[in-house]
Formats: sequence, structure tokens, C-alpha cells
Amino acid sequence: MDKYNIDPELTILKPLRFKRYTRMRRFVANFVFRITVFLNRPKKGILRTTYKLRGYNHRVISVYVYRKKGQLAKSPGLLYIHGGGFQMVGTPVHLRMLEQIVDETGYKVVYVKYHLAPKYPFPAGFFDCYHALLWMKNQAEFLNIDEDHISVGGDSAGGNLATGIALYARDKRGPNIVKQMLLYPVIDIKQETDSMKEFFDAPMWNSILNKSMWEVYLQNGDFGMLEYASPSLASLENMPETYIETAQYDCLRDEAIDYARKLSEAGVKVVEHHTRKSVHGYDAVFYSEFVKKMIENRVKFLNGD
Repeated sequence: MDKYNIDPELTILKPLRFKRYTRMRRFVANFVFRITVFLNRPKKGILRTTYKLRGYNHRVISVYVYRKKGQLAKSPGLLYIHGGGFQMVGTPVHLRMLEQIVDETGYKVVYVKYHLAPKYPFPAGFFDCYHALLWMKNQAEFLNIDEDHISVGGDSAGGNLATGIALYARDKRGPNIVKQMLLYPVIDIKQETDSMKEFFDAPMWNSILNKSMWEVYLQNGDFGMLEYASPSLASLENMPETYIETAQYDCLRDEAIDYARKLSEAGVKVVEHHTRKSVHGYDAVFYSEFVKKMIENRVKFLNGD
């Protein structure tokens, strides 16, 4: 009997099982994703502007800024960081979701194209994202963003980077983050949870891939910053209000649940959505009612509903 009783809307993801990120697989996937993102055009009523800025070690990174057409009022801002095991570029699915968030919240969204492992392991991508956060704060007037209402978000490895830079910003006394939105995030380098032991062959993502991801990401060490690379090890007082989603058949499930509990114990307000009959990366099925419902939940959180 198959232990993965996946929601019928998500069954297209069920055959996607593999246990290695080969160099060729990374190259082909990133090539295809870069082409499709390049060809992607924002939906009607949404504007996208590309900016170049300096990230880690002064290397140039690109960011997309999304906003509603004709929006004149100052609005909250969201820095969004895509997932992909710290090794894969973002996809049109990420951009589609962000356009919907912009449309339904009025937020301005900054999307970061950070440097990827294995060529650029920790802390390159981490500081690329933190520099994007600083840029967002410093350019708030130009971007017409309320600098007192900046949030961060990300999925999977992007969720790790989002909460990592929120921790770093807290410890460095800025920029102030008011909310963090974490979608099936990578949280814990220890990888000792029950879900990590159980889901070694799960669709989309599994504990074998997860172990390899950590080895690649921290191949040069943690530079004395392990609590920012693995937020499960950090003290969590004075962290921003948090939204966390998990998937039932995901090796990362339990570490995200543990993180939510630790945040709550530290006095942080936490909104949790633990999805059933689901696998990691379910946003890929963007047209499903399942994913549409989850995006509604994210919008409600950002709107404060």
C-alpha cells in the first residue's frame, strides 16, 4: 500500500521522485526556469521593474519590484525569497503568486535573484538577501514603501533565508521586520525529526536530498553564523509575527512545526496551516483549488485579517 495518499489535485506531483541533484539536472532545470522567467510577463494591472544592486562581496544581483499600476499611496513592502534547495533559480510559479499577492494586498513586493550554491555556498545567498532588505529599507521613499511596514517571506530554502535574515536584522537592530511568511521552510540542520526519518522517498523533496542540500550549502562552513543558517538553533525572542505552512508528506514538516512552537514559546504570534494529503512544493500546481486556498490564507495574513 502506498503511504502517500496525495490529494487528487496534487497527484501530478507524485511521480516526481529523485534522490540526487546532479550537475546536469541543476543545469537543465535552471536553464529552463531562467528562460521561462525571462519570457514571463506580469498580469494586467501589475507592473514589474528590474533593479541592479550590490550583494555579498559587492557582486551584482537583480531584484524585481512588483506593484499595482496606478498605485500612488505609500504601501507595505514584502521581500520575497524563492526556494530551490539553495541551488535552483525561481520559477514563473513564484512570480504568479507574487502578482496575486500584490493585486490582493496592495503590497509592493521585492523578489530577490540571489547567488546559488554550489558555486556560491553560504553565506553568499544569505547576504545577497540581507543586502536586498537593506536596499528596500534605504530606497523606501523612492519605492513608495512604508519603511515601518516591511515583511519577509519565502518558500522552502527561501523560507530559511527569509527567517534567517529576520533573525540577523533583529540582532543588528534593523531593518525592522513586522511579519514573516514561511512556506514549508528549511529550518534545522540537525535533521533528526520523525518526518525526516520517515519521508526518505517522498515526492518533490525527501530527506536524502535534504542531507545533500545541507552539505552543498555549508560546504565552506558556517563562519560562526550557524544560528542564521539553521534558525532552529537561534533564540527567538522579539521575532516578527509569523505565518507557517507545512505539507503532510514532507521531510521538513516537523522542523517547521517545532519552529512554530518555539516561536510561540518565545512570545511571538504565530499563524499555522498544516496541510493534509500534500507534498513539498505544492505551489507548483498553481491552478488547483488547493493552492488557491493557501494563497488566500497568505493574503489574509499579510492583510492582517
